[in-house]
Amino acid sequence: MAVFLLSLASLACCAPGNGNANQKTNSRLQARGDSIEAIGQKVKTSSGYIVGSRAPNATQVSQYLGIPFAYPPVGRRRFAPPEAYKGRDTINATAYGHNCPSQSAAVPDGLEPPSLANLLTFLGQVGDDQQEDCLYLNPQSGSKKKPVLVWIYGGGFNTGGTNNTAYSGQHWADEEDVVFVNFNYRLNIFGFPGAPELEQNVGLLDQRLAIEWVRDNIAAFGGDPKQITIFGESAGAASVDYYNYAYTKDPIIAGSIGESGTATSFGNKLPSTAAKN
Repeated sequence: MAVFLLSLASLACCAPGNGNANQKTNSRLQARGDSIEAIGQKVKTSSGYIVGSRAPNATQVSQYLGIPFAYPPVGRRRFAPPEAYKGRDTINATAYGHNCPSQSAAVPDGLEPPSLANLLTFLGQVGDDQQEDCLYLNPQSGSKKKPVLVWIYGGGFNTGGTNNTAYSGQHWADEEDVVFVNFNYRLNIFGFPGAPELEQNVGLLDQRLAIEWVRDNIAAFGGDPKQITIFGESAGAASVDYYNYAYTKDPIIAGSIGESGTATSFGNKLPSTAAKN
């Protein structure tokens, strides 16, 4: 049995420059079972060759962190649709990168109760490490041709990220008969600038590109690209709904699950509204 957990980092969010495969990102892949010969073995993907490590809390799962699926969205790429990253080098995918810039901030002094500060930090809503180099994807799986679950986090399109243990898929990969994937996407002004002269909703395009990466590469980690299901909570659920409407002719996915959110949950932000702001 082979179980994978993969966390891909879309270099669509990073420090100025064109970016390369050596930049640290938040992509992770974990695996356990038949389709993997050794924990953390080298895997060939469209982003290059990826070398992982053993997952800390699921010792039969291989973990791959910081895999780019897009070029950094900075400079001419800032506020623009993501561009798929193509690499040939070997990436040492053993460490997380950054979460996307969001409205979160350092935990205020004296925040009460202390358990609230701990919870917010744990979920990556405040106090996390943020840079524009932030888009990451994290699949986990079992034996060959396993169904694939792709998680989209919530946070009102203003906060969130995969760089925390709450969204780790290592236990899914270890205990369930699926490949689990999650990823970062651009938030707030970086992902949804709302300016009439700019491309709109590029954060949703980040999501699409991550799903395309899964389709093209997940078989190498034991997943079945014909059995991809996306699911999410709150803004993640709304993203699932948006996706279903946007890609009816080329959905890629086989199913979707929305938890506490729909396409109408966050209102309709029309160009005429943006022009007034």
